[in-house]
Amino acid sequence: MSTIGEQLQTYRSSLSEAQSKGDLAIARKLEQQIRELEEFQQRHPEEAEAPSPFEVFCDLNPSDINCRVYDD
Repeated sequence: MSTIGEQLQTYRSSLSEAQSKGDLAIARKLEQQIRELEEFQQRHPEEAEAPSPFEVFCDLNPSDINCRVYDD
């Protein structure tokens, strides 16, 4: 698995690529992923391993129906 820093670097290089190609939709999505991952990193400074995009989403939106956890 990669670290958060490595994942951010990957996103940033992909963002540069998308911007140079003029693919604005992909560039906006990558900018959003970068912002969300940076926010995740600020909220969890002890985390080193990069979370999945779904983990980041649920961290930022815990009340979303897809992120609910039920104890049986």
